Amino acid sequence: MAFKSVRTKLVVICTLCVLVTGLVPFLFFEARFFRLEEERIAQRARDVATKVSIPLTRSLWDYDESTVILVLETLMRDPDLVRVRIILPDGAGEFYPAADPNASDVELSEVDFIRIPLIYSVFDNKEVLGHLEVGYTTDRAYTDVWTRVFVDAFIFLLILSTLGGGAAIAINRTIGRPLKLLSTSIDEMAYQKKPVLVKWRSDDELGQTVEAYNNMLITIDQHDRALTEAKESAEIANRAKTSFLANMSHELRTPLNAIIGFSEILMKEDDYKVDQKRREEYLGYIFEAGSSLMTMVTDIQQISRLESAEAGLQDEELDVSDEVLNCVRALDLRASDEGVLVECSIQDDLPYLRTNAQGFKQIIINLLNNAIHFTPREGRVDVTALYDPYSGLSIRFSDTGTGIKEEDLPFVTDPFWKSDEEAEERSGLGLSIVKAIIERNQGSLSIESEPDKGTSVTINFPVDRLIDRASLLQQTASASS
Repeated sequence: MAFKSVRTKLVVICTLCVLVTGLVPFLFFEARFFRLEEERIAQRARDVATKVSIPLTRSLWDYDESTVILVLETLMRDPDLVRVRIILPDGAGEFYPAADPNASDVELSEVDFIRIPLIYSVFDNKEVLGHLEVGYTTDRAYTDVWTRVFVDAFIFLLILSTLGGGAAIAINRTIGRPLKLLSTSIDEMAYQKKPVLVKWRSDDELGQTVEAYNNMLITIDQHDRALTEAKESAEIANRAKTSFLANMSHELRTPLNAIIGFSEILMKEDDYKVDQKRREEYLGYIFEAGSSLMTMVTDIQQISRLESAEAGLQDEELDVSDEVLNCVRALDLRASDEGVLVECSIQDDLPYLRTNAQGFKQIIINLLNNAIHFTPREGRVDVTALYDPYSGLSIRFSDTGTGIKEEDLPFVTDPFWKSDEEAEERSGLGLSIVKAIIERNQGSLSIESEPDKGTSVTINFPVDRLIDRASLLQQTASASS
């Protein structure tokens, strides 16, 4: 199981490489040292024998036995020499040092011998007086060599351990740890069901692999979040569609029931004894229900076009001041009939607005209609238009009407929304259409309200939808001339 780890395999391979690359030169140099040491001992034995051959030759010629024995004993003091003797010619005898050569523990088979002739020159004649035989061994050299081998081997193993340990630490740091972090990340993701990034940075290939792995996890997580959000949006849209269809069915059913009911009465007016006055009243109800139904269908079609981006609306430069004043004048009669005072305050030299004229008018009419409708008699509606070079164009509709509860404010722009207490009052598509048109112009809609104190609706158009009045008038004059 241990060798299944990449780190273990790399450490073993690194150790073997260090061992092989270090052991081969080590063995080569030690073998060479053995050979050189043997040659040195042999050459030394030969040199010593050659040096003493001259005094030994003279002593033998003089037959000075004591001097010969003394020289031989001196040679035996050399630690590398284990046997020394002089062999006389024709079996005349041998000379040995005082010590018994047979007392040596060294086997003769382990001893190497050098034989040097002892030649004495007399009247141009060379007479061989004998042969000096020197036996030497390499045991001491081997002992020294093995001692050195053990010391060198210890140093080599120490170096190998240091290199192996350093290699293990380096491999674990540079290779093992990121691999372990990757494995841990994969295991944690299996349990947590969410991406677990690997905290590792380096400029090598493993660092690039870890970075690519983290980027892959981030991309997958972003895709998962996008899919989740898309699923939630689809579910919300589906619920909104279901709610819209249910509300629309209810809103359509109400005027249709009125049309069918009053039509049936008129069809059977003899049975119901309907006089002329009631007939006119019922026809008025039918006309009002039909008009309401037509308005509702038109609004639904407009919302559908706006949401599907098929409105085909053409933008143009509108004079905001004139458009707002025209809309206020158009609803003056209704406001007077309901006893509501409408006041208009417009900042001078408002910039022109690049938008669709019909859509802008519908925004003003719908918001002003709502303000008048939900304001009691002797109430007041204020329309204010202001321009700020940073925030853009703002148009505010404030009334002193019934107001809206705080918890109902997020829902008032939903199609066919109705509060529980005023189901017959707050319903329809007016604010939904207003919101859709404003969003098409990259604007915003905000509503502030307090029950029994009134409501303020503010619409804002961004600066990039506005055109400076003076510049536009100058361009128009230049084009006309």
